Amino acid sequence: MQKSAHDVLQTTGTGGFDDKSSKPSHVSRPSAVAQSSTAGKRELATLNKIRNKDEYLEKRKLMPAYATSIHVWGFVVGTVISGEFSGFNVGYANGLGSMIVAHVFCSILMGTVSLNLTELATAMPFASGCAAYASGAFNGAVACFIGYAYTFDMVFIGAEATAFIGVALQALFGTETNYNILYYLVTILGCTVINFYPKVYFNVITAMTTISCLLVVIPLFAVAPHFDFKDAFVTNVLMPDGTVTTSTDFLPFGITGVINSFPLALYLLIGFESMPCCVEETQSISTSIPRGMLAANLTLLSMSWIALVVTAGDMLATAFNLSNEQAVTLVSLPSVFTSQLAIYYATTRYIYGLSRGGYMPPALSLTTKNGAPYTAMAATSTMFGILSAVLQYSPDKSTSAILLTIGSIFALTAYIVQPILYIRLKFRLPTLPRPFNARVFGIPAAIINLVIASAALVGAVVLNGSWQWCLLWVSVGYVCMIPFYILVVRHYLKDSPEKMFIKRQLDSMMRESLIISSTSVKGQSMAK
Repeated sequence: MQKSAHDVLQTTGTGGFDDKSSKPSHVSRPSAVAQSSTAGKRELATLNKIRNKDEYLEKRKLMPAYATSIHVWGFVVGTVISGEFSGFNVGYANGLGSMIVAHVFCSILMGTVSLNLTELATAMPFASGCAAYASGAFNGAVACFIGYAYTFDMVFIGAEATAFIGVALQALFGTETNYNILYYLVTILGCTVINFYPKVYFNVITAMTTISCLLVVIPLFAVAPHFDFKDAFVTNVLMPDGTVTTSTDFLPFGITGVINSFPLALYLLIGFESMPCCVEETQSISTSIPRGMLAANLTLLSMSWIALVVTAGDMLATAFNLSNEQAVTLVSLPSVFTSQLAIYYATTRYIYGLSRGGYMPPALSLTTKNGAPYTAMAATSTMFGILSAVLQYSPDKSTSAILLTIGSIFALTAYIVQPILYIRLKFRLPTLPRPFNARVFGIPAAIINLVIASAALVGAVVLNGSWQWCLLWVSVGYVCMIPFYILVVRHYLKDSPEKMFIKRQLDSMMRESLIISSTSVKGQSMAK
């Protein structure tokens, strides 16, 4: 019977390095002759290596598979849900029509990325996600760069969510700005405590995601009588002579408005790509991941379109006779904390997976008896706290926009690389068992994904000076990673247990797949 990568993970423990097949039956005490010979010394050295790797991975075990499809849904939707309350509404300056067109492309992008990502995640179920896929498709260098891109994507979005909670609580309690840092610490501590118990985390995030979805849907029914399409499509336009006029055109700024709206419309959906983080802790991934991801996509599409329309008419504030700030604060707090909690989890798993694979310091992948990566959690808490404080105390008011832009660049970079990995793996490992197979739709979806993400990144960089500067700094960061990879990371990867584990499982799966295919062909020949 053919074993999937997930079956092997369950047998050996998450991240377990199964070397039983390579161990001789009686090697615990080699003979004196064997020890004195060159072959005996090599054998002993090999066994010591195996034992060291076993010990290495024994300290780096995640929780045994627990999550179901409903938990996968809760995690993916929870990562995104705060985007339905903040960040994207700045795009209405380009006109509601521009946001609608941009969001159509964002919705297609999410669908195509999700289709390919679900196939990859079920075929190669590793917490490091695209870093593992890049390692299989290309080499360690590509895996290192894409792994860090995904990690920083989560870090910047998580810091924004943390900062937004501080501002929301300040507005709610009427406190001074200096108290915001206390709000950051309290919410980060809450995320840390919940994540120390992974089973509790999955149940809490699913419950909070359900509540957050209701907070998006319920206001729709309350404010429906107040909606006016005419008001929703009114856009202020700055004329060349400096005067301001209004326009009711569907696309008041043409294609330029759509391109400028795309990153803001994407904020309604960004974060869904974190799904692979939970695969090692998910049971029955061949069914749980596809079902959970499909449900998450359908939920996010409906939630994002509702939020897009509701916010355009300022209907929530009108219906409850509140100021817009009060209305947003009232309904957004549970959702923003849900996203902070989900992104916190995703960031810890990316750091854990990259550390276990040798791309980050080994100490960052140590876990507790419950399977919580406590050192990765400490690193995540520190980064969230520092970046939130930067947002709070930076004298430059554009700091938040800059971090959002950098986060969007990392996300779009990931969306561009991911379809390339998918296509490469399709041709490089054609016999790799894929529990979920997109079949004829896979490569066309990857091409559509690649075109949309590339066009969005190029368009935003060409039209916006801030994007040009942010892309320059991101590029400088990547260039600085080259010597870091050559001098540090590459040596960890040379004998990385993660790399050897992935290689062994892929080789095993392909051999079993070929044997089954050969047996099937022989059976058909005999039948004839």
